[in-house]
Amino acid sequence: MKASNIITLILWAFGIVNLIEPFNGWIFYLASSIFYILLFAHLIECIIFRNKILRSKDSPPVAFLMTLIFGVIYLGSIKES
Repeated sequence: MKASNIITLILWAFGIVNLIEPFNGWIFYLASSIFYILLFAHLIECIIFRNKILRSKDSPPVAFLMTLIFGVIYLGSIKES
């Protein structure tokens, strides 16, 4: 697994842990910001790159989930036909 994938997963985990068991102080705001920025950005990518995602070799649910998690990292791995 590439370093960029691991970093993305760590950022998601940081935000999700904060949702389940909120941190104290400024770390709460940092984790919340990271989570919601990632979520919003990747949802927008799913909308903008819908056609590219549907043309990927993965099934549509898997492709959308991978885009939601990894964003442009996954989109870059989709080969144009």
